[in-house]
Amino acid sequence: MNNLFISGDIGVGKSYLLKSVLEEVSASMGGFITEKHYVEKGHNIVMKSLNDLSSVETVAYAKETNDIFKARVNVEGFDVFGSRQIEYSIRNRTITVMDELGVMERNSEAFKDSIWSALDSECIVVGIIKNRKNDFLRRIKDREDTKVLFLTGDNGNCIQEEARKWLRDKGIPFKRSSAHVWKQKKIEMYERALEYEGHDYPGTFLKRIIENTEDLDEKTWFEIGSGSGAFSLELAGKSRGIQCVDSSYNMLLKLSCKFIDRGMKNFKASIMPFEDFEDSSCDYALSSFSGSALNKIENMERFLSIAREKAFIICPPLEGHHNFRGDVLEKSLGRKVKSFGKGSGEIMEYLDARKISYEYEEVEYNFPQVFNTIEEAFEFFRRQHNIKENEKAALNEFVRDSLRDEGRIYVFDNFRKAGFFVIDCR
Repeated sequence: MNNLFISGDIGVGKSYLLKSVLEEVSASMGGFITEKHYVEKGHNIVMKSLNDLSSVETVAYAKETNDIFKARVNVEGFDVFGSRQIEYSIRNRTITVMDELGVMERNSEAFKDSIWSALDSECIVVGIIKNRKNDFLRRIKDREDTKVLFLTGDNGNCIQEEARKWLRDKGIPFKRSSAHVWKQKKIEMYERALEYEGHDYPGTFLKRIIENTEDLDEKTWFEIGSGSGAFSLELAGKSRGIQCVDSSYNMLLKLSCKFIDRGMKNFKASIMPFEDFEDSSCDYALSSFSGSALNKIENMERFLSIAREKAFIICPPLEGHHNFRGDVLEKSLGRKVKSFGKGSGEIMEYLDARKISYEYEEVEYNFPQVFNTIEEAFEFFRRQHNIKENEKAALNEFVRDSLRDEGRIYVFDNFRKAGFFVIDCR
């Protein structure tokens, strides 16, 4: 049984739940998602490729008052574009996502054939399937090799845990508990910080990166740990193109929306751990706070081999630096303050041992977090530091002392330091 689908009534949160589960997974993913793009007197149904997150196809148009069965369907869009996404993912990805299967594709025979082939394969298929009475959907739900979980308004936690267990039982690896898991609220907070005008990130690093490049409009980029595009958008705007890699399902969906909303087509993105990425070659490579992606020697070697000219690494400095004044808060709580590893030192040791030429500096910058209310700030730090009941008074004092009132928002200045490497790969 290699196929898992979530079903349920409209608006119950099927796609949200699937995103939450896939965000925790550490495996390559492909396939497709569908999105509503509202236009005058209705909406387009747009299919987006999860294989590169840049390819899209309008597969239907529906008036708001119309039953979905009366939608104007682009059969060729399903048959050509949709089939291609499924077939590519089955060959090249660990998990094939289908979000969602419904009734509009009922006359798209080639697309349905690609679905049957995927369901018959050894590949893991996960997706959303509409709660509709339809022969096509019934055939999927009735398959002996397919599990269907029915989501209601009351069983979300149970369904989420059952989906996690199903994936683990199939041997799908999950991220470590210490890894970044970008749930929607966390992404919202991060984006709010990026939109605040009074910060130095990523501008202070982009300035240094661009100063160390030549003829950028003719060059290509590779970026590991791209996130929602803080660096990617700016670099792609000045270059011929960029290939992004990140294991975060949710962050790359956000990145994709930003590129497409700006009408930028010179990007491709892959949802996968770096070690799963196919070998590639670009003029420049960038790793910005990409977690443990470069911890393994073989990953560092691959990363440097991708760049024909230079590689840039932004990472923790030689001496650990606490985010959001975490050391101050931990001391006020009477806790033992967390110590850090070598940070940039490990990269220096690797480069020095192989006599690879590089430049290094430590860069100070401010990347404040923005809160709408004091209560929101309190909750942010309460979750981040697992604050107990008897520690809430100390946290409340810390938050109120740290926030800057700017009228409609509260700003928590986050002065940080990072190591910045410019590595010669020629």
